[in-house]
Amino acid sequence: MSLPDSSARWLVTGAAGQLGRSLLAIAADRGIEAVGCTHAELDVADPAAVRAALDRIEPGVVLNAAAFTQVDLCEQETEAALRVNAHAPGVLAEACRDRGQPTLLVHVSTEYVFSGETPRPIPEDADTAPLSAYGRGKLAGEQAVRDSGAEHLIARTQWLFGPGPNFVRTILAAAGRGQALRVVEDQIGRPTWSRSLAEGLVSAVRGGLRGTLHLACEGVCSWYDLAREIVREGAARGLTGTVGVDPIPTREMPRPAVRPAYAVLALDRSRAAGIHMPHWRDALAAYLDEERSARGG
Repeated sequence: MSLPDSSARWLVTGAAGQLGRSLLAIAADRGIEAVGCTHAELDVADPAAVRAALDRIEPGVVLNAAAFTQVDLCEQETEAALRVNAHAPGVLAEACRDRGQPTLLVHVSTEYVFSGETPRPIPEDADTAPLSAYGRGKLAGEQAVRDSGAEHLIARTQWLFGPGPNFVRTILAAAGRGQALRVVEDQIGRPTWSRSLAEGLVSAVRGGLRGTLHLACEGVCSWYDLAREIVREGAARGLTGTVGVDPIPTREMPRPAVRPAYAVLALDRSRAAGIHMPHWRDALAAYLDEERSARGG
């Protein structure tokens, strides 16, 4: 197992997304020279374009944060979703493998590869059983990375919030309009701040972790619990007013894509490696402080 030099350049795909933006924001603080590529700048499913980018940038680490994450839209635009979620990871992995110097691929995946039918945290080696087109595509992307023979780390995470559109901002906006909220209470997970995930990924790479790793914030809650905390903490910061939040079962809010009910990622491996992720409540509070500052509060 080779370790990337601490000064190795990183290439971050999906640089306009929540995780990509967070990674680029903390890179300088961690002594990392990071080059970000958005979808417009790099088609990660195009082998020639990927190889040209790697030849030009010469990264020691490629972090793939590019993904088609509109879960319900994946059910309709299956080919487009598969191109990014299933095909592109293999393209990146093969390009990293075939370079003349060691290049680590860090590929970000999701809890949607699991069915979420067992009410206990899921370890990295648990059987996968995706329930949606999004989950099936992400699982195929994982397998393409493994099959490539490239040096890799597959990091599964969940319920991400950060810069850009996300559940937290959606709830703040609805509460700001005085809109009463109805939020599902029977889907359970770990809300994860993209900045915390970015910091965890840096620690994992520098710690030499390989294979598959679960990385998410500590603590477990439902979407209903999260929405209540967003409203409470948002109101305390003057970001929104106080509105009612009512719990509902998933069956009262049917969506095209089936969500796993209890896809809580087990964090034993990351904890044992010394990667300390914050509790989701603390991460949410820090994120909302940033939101307040950005609004001039």
